[in-house]
Amino acid sequence: MADIHYRDPKLILDAEGRIVAILLGMPDDPEWPHVIRQAAKAMARVRRIARNQGAWRVGQIHRRGRHLPLFGGVSFGGGQKVAASPSPLHLCLLIWELLRDKYIRRIIGFQSSGFALYAPKLYHYYCQILRALFEHHPELVHTFDNSVFPAATFNCGDAITFDHCNFLNLVHGFCPVTSAGVFNHKHGAHIYLKQLRLVIEFPSGATVIIPSGCVNHGNTPIQPDETRFSITQFAAGSLFRWVEYGFQTAKSLLAQVGGKARRDAFDGVPGSRWQWALGLFSKVDELTADRSLVFSPTKAGI
Repeated sequence: MADIHYRDPKLILDAEGRIVAILLGMPDDPEWPHVIRQAAKAMARVRRIARNQGAWRVGQIHRRGRHLPLFGGVSFGGGQKVAASPSPLHLCLLIWELLRDKYIRRIIGFQSSGFALYAPKLYHYYCQILRALFEHHPELVHTFDNSVFPAATFNCGDAITFDHCNFLNLVHGFCPVTSAGVFNHKHGAHIYLKQLRLVIEFPSGATVIIPSGCVNHGNTPIQPDETRFSITQFAAGSLFRWVEYGFQTAKSLLAQVGGKARRDAFDGVPGSRWQWALGLFSKVDELTADRSLVFSPTKAGI
């Protein structure tokens, strides 16, 4: 069983040394436990309001678990009905309370920084595509100015997720997840990565960064008297296709003269796309060079 060491990140590598998951741990900050406690209180308060208003009930089951999930940010697809373009996810007073919370914002920034540090080439790809998206659609609002990710999920209370794969996320992308609450991480709340055959102790305050769009994952149960929350950031794969297809859907592109050729130029010949995607993952012995390349003065992030 792998363990997340406090302030001691560990990297999960494939057979060729690529970093395919990151056990980021916690920042070396004496205030971090207070940050996590306050973020958990904010999510508990939101859950209580949702229950009192009848927007959620204890034990209510959805695809990923029994907790209250709240979404905020910019996404596209998944049954959204707002035209045929990227649109803000449903934002209500509950989600706005979380988006404005200063402690949650610190967690969000730590997640994004960890992504940049250990997956610099992939991070730079996010920056390029999402910068183009927000420049082309000024009506869209980037949820957090201290993160590259366009959307976040707040699992508010007893956040133990069922086995699932986030198939709408960028398939070769990363998703950071931070755990919070009061529970014994030795006895439960482990995160597992099914295809990687890993079960990982996941204490409150720790962060992992996982390829949630291609690896099934979930959590083991917690004890009846315990509670757990989590904060996850993500980017929908359809946002990247929207930009690469010229700010339109594949259906719209294919309806145009020469549209198929333009789509094929982006998609590449069969079997080539996954090889290109793998190239965005840094190898551990090339990480320093990748950081220097991406974060040189000539490069710029969002």
